[in-house]
Amino acid sequence: MNEYLIPVTTSCTLVTLSYIALKLQSRVTGGANEMVLVPLFTGLASILMMLLPIPTDSIPQDLRYIPIIMAGLRLGLPVALLSAVPPAAFELLWLNQPYMLYELLHGLLFPALISSLVHHKEYRSGFEPIRVTDGLVIAFLLFSVKAAAGYFIMPAPWSAYLQMNVYMFAITSLCLLVLIAMHNDENKSWLRKRQLELEANQDRLTGLPNIRSFLDIADSTLKKRRISILMIDIDNFKNFNDTLGHLQGDHLLREAGRLLRTTIGEKDYIARYGGEEFIVMCDSVDRNLLAFLAHKLCNTVAAHPFAGREIQPGKAVSVSIGITIALLPGDDLYRLMAEADQALYDSKRSGKNRYSFYEHADNTLALS
Repeated sequence: MNEYLIPVTTSCTLVTLSYIALKLQSRVTGGANEMVLVPLFTGLASILMMLLPIPTDSIPQDLRYIPIIMAGLRLGLPVALLSAVPPAAFELLWLNQPYMLYELLHGLLFPALISSLVHHKEYRSGFEPIRVTDGLVIAFLLFSVKAAAGYFIMPAPWSAYLQMNVYMFAITSLCLLVLIAMHNDENKSWLRKRQLELEANQDRLTGLPNIRSFLDIADSTLKKRRISILMIDIDNFKNFNDTLGHLQGDHLLREAGRLLRTTIGEKDYIARYGGEEFIVMCDSVDRNLLAFLAHKLCNTVAAHPFAGREIQPGKAVSVSIGITIALLPGDDLYRLMAEADQALYDSKRSGKNRYSFYEHADNTLALS
């Protein structure tokens, strides 16, 4: 009877290890860490399962395959195969057990392959919960293969071997159900945290990043390299808002924000600064390229058929832009924003629907 209680104790150990792994997940997954630390930790967990064998009269049994299954199910075949390397090396170098090839195939390689077959790329990102049916399918396929192979190679009566495998199937299924439930619950907490972070860094009206998010990104980037700042303001927005109402004004802000975001470069970063103002961190510091971008932004907005544009001067919605370029990496971000704002003010004063550069040399402005 003791041999039937040992898997329960081993399962508890496995669940504890998996709980620790889940808590460390956000720190070790992604990039090179995912291909090194995850297989290493998974492989060590598998080795620990090998050191807790289940005594039987036939082929030795253990739960070495469960960490491999979870790695393949969550992260796919490459991580699963890498995770199988440490326990395979341990089996070959330190353990001298009969049916070694059988254990390597059915305890490590097959679990990696089978779990990877039901892996979905959404599982890796954590944005989709792992289906519990996938765990049951993996367990069924694995033990079907093991039972069929045991029929040909086992020395003991096949009925006794089959009975032990049915029990191991039940233990494995239960372990996988618990581990999948733990993983999904941890992912729910992670997704809630990400959602709160997103809401804290996103402007609710336009869906663009807010100024808090912009300051973090721009300051971090500016420490590494030079950037340019564009301050953009919708011309005569008060007239539009007062005449057509706040709902129509909000719609204009959302549509203008979407239009600006699709017009800037892929490496540029736009945020809502506040009111009818937007701010852009531009990756380029080339004056000609910045002039081209600002000209394009002005023309794109002016040509767009915004609802209610007829009540604006010139029967079109327009923007004014102020531009400044950092002189050196590590420049003061708030000073750059003040310079761009000063250039924006000059664009407004000089007729609107245009852009201006802040000139560092003598604090004059070049108009375009």
